[in-house]
Amino acid sequence: MWDVAAAPDTVPGLGAAAVKAFGRFMSTMESLRDLARERVPVGDLLEALLTQTGYIEALQAERTIEAQGRIENLEELVSVAREFDASSEAGEDTLDVFLQQIALVADADTRREDESLVTLMTLHNAKGLEYPIVFIVGCEDGVFPHSRSVEEGGLEEERRLFYVGVTRAMRDLYLSYARRRAVFGMHAYGLRSRFLDEIPASLTDREDEPVLSAGAGRALFESGGAEAAAATQRAGSWAASRRDTPAVQFALGEDVVHASFGEGVVTAIEPGGIIVVRFRGDGSERKLMADFAPVTRA
Repeated sequence: MWDVAAAPDTVPGLGAAAVKAFGRFMSTMESLRDLARERVPVGDLLEALLTQTGYIEALQAERTIEAQGRIENLEELVSVAREFDASSEAGEDTLDVFLQQIALVADADTRREDESLVTLMTLHNAKGLEYPIVFIVGCEDGVFPHSRSVEEGGLEEERRLFYVGVTRAMRDLYLSYARRRAVFGMHAYGLRSRFLDEIPASLTDREDEPVLSAGAGRALFESGGAEAAAATQRAGSWAASRRDTPAVQFALGEDVVHASFGEGVVTAIEPGGIIVVRFRGDGSERKLMADFAPVTRA
């Protein structure tokens, strides 16, 4: 197929427009192949592929939610590739090694009930299934529920989906969230999902485990060794952390500026150093952790 595409003018009955199209396509493919042979970083190679093929531009032109989701997935793929470049040893930072690491093998049809396996699936695919132990990860506002569902009025559907995941567990259920995660190659601080707060505390063991407060979390990330351990020791339960006063205080109705979302106004102040800001650009309201969010007074 490659040889034929490289010489489209030799194909009987192929029109001039198709020949030109094949020529442009093969020119792009050969350029990308040369980059791969030169052993450029995998992240740079993927970014060049998305740019030179025009795939990102085509998705942007669709102006749909589905297309935006695909763009975000591709950006995350590039981010993963850059992490691979940074962490791989010399000689192991090749494209084929990267592809081997991210390849997913669909083995659902060959899975046996008596095998001890961890099954990774989406919440949609989990409907109708049950497992003795279930882990639901990424329970953060903006991840689950997804930021688009909050902004576009789809919160109830996300809540029903969360209920589906919770009820898949036959014996043990683990709900986890990250205080800091890498998003599209950048580190971002998150807030625990509002769905977690809707679960009666008596049904969980979260009060029995120390959880870092906002101030202690910052100390942990900015210090190390004994200081980090001391910060963890000083941290109280999650309920106590919600009563902490943020280092940066804002007033209701105060004008603020966010590094990414632009100008906005504080519409609510919640326990635990959380402010709710309505941004003028798109009219959206977002919950932000005042200690960590890149937001300042206007």
